[in-house]
Amino acid sequence: MLAVAVPLADDYPRFHTDLTDILSPEMILKTLLSLLIFTSVSMPIALAEHSPSASSIDTLLASMSNEEKAAQLILVYFSSTEFVASHGFGGVLVMQNMIKDLDQLSSRLQRLQQQSKIGVLVTIDQEGGKVNRLKYLPGWKHLPSAKTMSHWPTGKIEAHNRRVARILKRAGIHLNLAPVLDPSHNQSGEQTLIGFEQRAFGKTGDRIVANTSAVIRGFHSQGILTIAKHFPGYNVAAHSDHEIAISHATKQDITRNAETFGRVAPQVDGVMISSIQYQKLDSRPAVLSPRVVAWARQIYPDKLIITDDLWGVALRSWINPKAAEHHNYPDRDFLQLVRMTLDAGNDLLMITYPQKALVMKQAIAKWMQTDPELREKVNHSVRRI
Repeated sequence: MLAVAVPLADDYPRFHTDLTDILSPEMILKTLLSLLIFTSVSMPIALAEHSPSASSIDTLLASMSNEEKAAQLILVYFSSTEFVASHGFGGVLVMQNMIKDLDQLSSRLQRLQQQSKIGVLVTIDQEGGKVNRLKYLPGWKHLPSAKTMSHWPTGKIEAHNRRVARILKRAGIHLNLAPVLDPSHNQSGEQTLIGFEQRAFGKTGDRIVANTSAVIRGFHSQGILTIAKHFPGYNVAAHSDHEIAISHATKQDITRNAETFGRVAPQVDGVMISSIQYQKLDSRPAVLSPRVVAWARQIYPDKLIITDDLWGVALRSWINPKAAEHHNYPDRDFLQLVRMTLDAGNDLLMITYPQKALVMKQAIAKWMQTDPELREKVNHSVRRI
């Protein structure tokens, strides 16, 4: 039996998640075989050469306060160099409005690293097509979507993404929150939202794996880390920014999508969890589900597990639908969301509202004072980060 101890928020009973309820024997076997085959390419060479030793990480971890550790768990919108450095946040998210002058961005990021006690993980979600964060740079306004690239030979896909990776590297960006591993069509033959937005690399697992592996190779060739998303697969056609999307897929269909993530797992550096509610798995959105996150951890044992934006209206509406669209969303409700995200087992928590990052940091540090189980969980997450 594959069993993982999963601490839940105080509102829920504590239990062990039996992953054999979700993971088929075939899925387990495929994941283990993939790990054996692809371990040699699991980290970009440029980053592997400069990775800190385990002993240096342990020494640093032992010297950190609860507040410093809590801050490391937060991936915040890059608003101000001084703000991020002074509060010690673990990562920043760079958006298109910050990339109008590559040299200027590079200088800002260099200052950020110089002013920070611990190096800051600089991220971006550069997919191409509709999600093009480079569009304000001369010559980069129109980039091919995943759908367009899915019709290319894999060598061309790799070469294109190597070119994109060079730009990110020049700017000082470390990690791309891509590629998308979600299918273009779901188990009912309907086009998914990801497919409609032309963000999918294919309809079948084989096509998605072949195409996204080429994307990953392109980024890794320049030392840029990659994140697979959105586990265990965005498989719904409809979507609303105001409420959680619900998937009615069977466990078998969800597992089939998740197998794609398992096959690519050894090549990427982490995974982003979906915010969909999968009715056959849990009554909670995936990112808040200890069961789903434990499943992801089984496939990605030593890699980062990242949330999507916790300030998204849909997630906040799941906690408090009456206040979700108000700017003054109650901190009490927001912190319930944060606590559930942590207890589910996520490592890095994304927030695009910088001031709420401070609220998160203070609350997590306070919880750590009285919860040894959470302290241990945070230590493991900070070590991975």
